[in-house]
Amino acid sequence: MKAEFYFDCHKYICSLVQVDFVKELKIKNHQGFVLAVKQGEKIGLLGKSRHNAKQVDVSKPHFYNVIKAAMSALELETKNEVILERNRTIADAEEMIQQQNREIRILNEQIRILVTKVEELSREKQQLSMQLVDKEIRETEISQELAHLYSKEKYIVTPEIEHRSGEVEINEKIEELSVQASGLAGQLIANQQNSEEIEEDEEISGGDVEIVDFEIIEQVEENFKKVEVQGGESEIKRLPKRASNKSMRKKS
Repeated sequence: MKAEFYFDCHKYICSLVQVDFVKELKIKNHQGFVLAVKQGEKIGLLGKSRHNAKQVDVSKPHFYNVIKAAMSALELETKNEVILERNRTIADAEEMIQQQNREIRILNEQIRILVTKVEELSREKQQLSMQLVDKEIRETEISQELAHLYSKEKYIVTPEIEHRSGEVEINEKIEELSVQASGLAGQLIANQQNSEEIEEDEEISGGDVEIVDFEIIEQVEENFKKVEVQGGESEIKRLPKRASNKSMRKKS
């Protein structure tokens, strides 16, 4: 450590160094002479170099006052160094505080942005939840409507189905009438055969004149049938009427 001081209108430079594990005070005047004194000793060395220096008694007033002024300067310099170090520490701390304040402001801004995003996400979540609920309600209503329509369709007869049903019914009636006509035709043939046998028997017996009427009336008639078809129209079916067959034989 070095220090500058003034004594008796002259400038001096002093320093405190470590020599052989002992602190040594060195004072240099404006002429270049150096006074070296070890801590606790009364004899010192005075000269421009250690080889040609001479011993002096530092207890003498002149040397003592110079040494005292040098120690005061070094103590003051030490205090100044402490103050400067403290000031540097304070400055570093203030710089650190300012840096931390800047970081805190940045963090606060980031927190504010995050809070805003969280609020936006929360609102979007609520909107999505409401949309999902609405969607589920709509799906339920649509499912109920479809189920209701499906149940109605089971009991609704479309025009095409009604038309087909009418055609099937008409065809069934025609087939039934055809069967009845076939049966009546067979009965007519049997009656004709019976009449011929009777005529032969009468010719053989030679009996009196006798009128035999064989009348087979086959009449298949249905009053007009109405079958409802598409569009409110009606289809009328009428079966042909067979003429009556009458056979008379006179025997004389």
